[in-house]
Amino acid sequence: MITGNMLVMFIIGFIIFCFYLFGLLYAIYWGHNSQRKEMEEDPEMRNYYARHNNGLDTDYDGIGNQGRFVDVKDKRKRRKKRNAKQRV
Repeated sequence: MITGNMLVMFIIGFIIFCFYLFGLLYAIYWGHNSQRKEMEEDPEMRNYYARHNNGLDTDYDGIGNQGRFVDVKDKRKRRKKRNAKQRV
């Protein structure tokens, strides 16, 4: 069974563990934000992206911009609606 001393030690250990997790997550968050801010303020990176159209044309996955094509099902729905209007 758990005695009073064991319970107190468990609670103290849990509180220390919670502080540790909070500190770790805060350090990760702070590091991410400071790295992002540093990268945005870097003149070399700013010039690079200015020359290369801000990276908007970059095709990271290599299959092209699939979002620019209209879905075939949408075209069929539009045709059906248009044909229904013409019949009336």
